[in-house]
Amino acid sequence: MKCLKVKGEPAARREFISRFCSALSDRAICVISTNLSGESEAIFPGESSIEGLLESMPPDLAIIPTDCKLIAPIVDCGGEVTSANPLVLAVFDGENADTDYAAIYRNTFHLLPQKTEEECGRCGMDCLRMAEAILKGDRREEECFYAPGRIEITVDGRSLKVGKFPAEMIEGSLRGLLSPMKGYREDSDILIRSGGSNLSS
Repeated sequence: MKCLKVKGEPAARREFISRFCSALSDRAICVISTNLSGESEAIFPGESSIEGLLESMPPDLAIIPTDCKLIAPIVDCGGEVTSANPLVLAVFDGENADTDYAAIYRNTFHLLPQKTEEECGRCGMDCLRMAEAILKGDRREEECFYAPGRIEITVDGRSLKVGKFPAEMIEGSLRGLLSPMKGYREDSDILIRSGGSNLSS
């Protein structure tokens, strides 16, 4: 899931989130906040019905509190100067009508596994440095070993996390088996159902 942090004064944050969710009305955005008791609360702006809420889960993007330790891109809504922070993806001042919300969404990447180089390092760096490199354009999200692949596997209605490497192996094997079959094209979408489970590519 894509994650984004929005920092700044509460009013500026609320304004950005409101405009961001309105501009991306075709996406399910979840806003997570911390209440006065320190508990997390999640809302889906624009979803007023149970059906709409269920269709929104899991969301396309979650806006998470800035004090959360998770590594994610940041939208700076004013306050302290953060231009030196390599995780700042965009600056929002509330007055610029030309803010490209679609670009902010597009450049927000899926949550990295939050590992140190000692814990993983398969890309050659830890997740913080990888996130910074993705935002600078020096690396691509797909280069993360755990980046979501192009396939989706569901078992008993639950989606399994499939990293890039196993996803490529599964997809390559499937396409290799199907390639001699009549009607198969290289750009075909694949759906295989077995005993109530779904696998699509």
